[in-house]
Amino acid sequence: MDADNRELGGNGFSEPAAEYGGWEFELSSRVCVWSEGMYRIHGVDRGSFEPTMESMHPLLHPEDAQTYARLFRTAVAARQPFAVQHRIVRPDGDERTVMVKGAYVEGGGGRPDRYVGTTEDISGRLTYEERLWQLANRDSLTGLLNRRRFREELAREVATARRRGERGALLIFDIDNFKDINDSLGHPAGDDLLARMGRHLEGRIRGTDTLARIGGDEFALILPGCDITEAREIAVKLVKDLAKGPNATVAGRARPVTAGVGVAPFGPGAHRTAEELLVEADLAMYRAKGMGPGNVEVFDEQMRGQLATRMEIEGDLHEALEQGHLLLHYQPITSLPDGVAIGCEALVRWQHPDRGMMPPAHFIPVAEESGLIVDVGAWVLEEACRQAEAWRKRGRHLHVSVNVSPVQLLRDDVATLVTQTLQATGLPPQLLYIEVTESSLIEDAGRIAPALQLLRELGVKIAIDDFGGGSSSLSYLSVLPVDLIKIDRLFIDGLPESSDDRAIVSAVLSLAQELDLAVVAEGVENVRQHAELQEMGCRLGQGFLYARPKPAPDLEANGFATDGEPRGYSVVPSALDASTSAVS
Repeated sequence: MDADNRELGGNGFSEPAAEYGGWEFELSSRVCVWSEGMYRIHGVDRGSFEPTMESMHPLLHPEDAQTYARLFRTAVAARQPFAVQHRIVRPDGDERTVMVKGAYVEGGGGRPDRYVGTTEDISGRLTYEERLWQLANRDSLTGLLNRRRFREELAREVATARRRGERGALLIFDIDNFKDINDSLGHPAGDDLLARMGRHLEGRIRGTDTLARIGGDEFALILPGCDITEAREIAVKLVKDLAKGPNATVAGRARPVTAGVGVAPFGPGAHRTAEELLVEADLAMYRAKGMGPGNVEVFDEQMRGQLATRMEIEGDLHEALEQGHLLLHYQPITSLPDGVAIGCEALVRWQHPDRGMMPPAHFIPVAEESGLIVDVGAWVLEEACRQAEAWRKRGRHLHVSVNVSPVQLLRDDVATLVTQTLQATGLPPQLLYIEVTESSLIEDAGRIAPALQLLRELGVKIAIDDFGGGSSSLSYLSVLPVDLIKIDRLFIDGLPESSDDRAIVSAVLSLAQELDLAVVAEGVENVRQHAELQEMGCRLGQGFLYARPKPAPDLEANGFATDGEPRGYSVVPSALDASTSAVS
């Protein structure tokens, strides 16, 4: 019978709304019949798409296809009803979540045995917990696993390989000159390139491989069952294929995309943890990028020397905590209309006995990997709160912002630590801002959200640092308790010349106004940027134009005045003596 001309009727189901569809599947002929709703849900045209088990398979999400097929076969074999939630991918790439329910109907009256059922598009009804799960486990730009979930998969693969005596490899890809692509084409074009690269790589790996986006322009791939020679050959082939795949048009010319790839082997003879493998592959990747575009490097013993340096820094950091070699510098957050400092960000520094003054970028990654970030973070929090309370007692009601690592936020005692610190220092909670970077939210939003909520219930304010640099900034605002957003300096750098950056900053300011959030523009370095931000209605700024980070005594010596006075506004010193409340 022609499935296109048959009508559904007398099957016990109806189609009450556009998000529902009805279907029928004859067991003997394997003929499928769909209602109009089914075509709408799956994004296909009735005139050109014939629903069969084979034609439906490409519409199933690759990660859900086997599970769905197994459940369906089991139900049919037992003539039992079934219900399954799974994802579909429409021909245009749109991913939807559906609930499929079916029941067996015995044949009679000339009709064969069949299953009839409904499919409901429930994408718009995902619960809060489900949305958090997606944020916690998947990169919203590419749909691939994120770094946190990938670490768990890597640990499993390493343990399995060791137990079975098998070999495998970890690959890390980093797009060559991605910053140039972002700067010349704009961040939306960069995001589009990342999404296309993710799809390109995903279409060229084995079903047993695991692919993830683990950073801004970094992708990672687990290759189980491969020795180092095979892994390198696969990496070289993927890099060559990549140059023929997604490209970027720069100055009117199509520019092939290349990547540097680092390879780190694992197996029975190499006892590596997942974190150690990520470090090794990362070091190999940086070596590859240093040799030019499109290179592949395998981790070797020479690179292990770099690891030894990291271990040395870790040991010295232990001593720094014990001997008081860490110190805080403070950078004012300035009111743009009058130049008054209304708060400060606390920035940790390390006065190393041999290496001199070390900025956080040189030791915070080591602290996070080693777990020392917990002790470092606790010291920074207490010292910053103690300083802010000292200012308050002198009549300067300045809030203090403290950067907190995801490692700290994911500990069960983070709220207790903050409570005890506030009690010990006497600082009112509303004068403390906890800053978490947007990049860390990409990895751990689902697990970080409850910790941030607990802190907010204490009266502490929450700020998202480097806002707008990720692809899914808006999604965080819908599920996280936020009081303030700090616009990524990447977008401030382009002002006032870049129309794209101006549009992004303007959109963030409008969104913040709608959501009643405060906004700080980071990285303001010249008068033109200051004037442009003021014109757009931004009221708070932070950057070298106003003041560089300094020890507290240096800030106090000149009354927290700006280092330079931009044209177009005047600093009002008397305002500093007023009772200035925290940003709200």
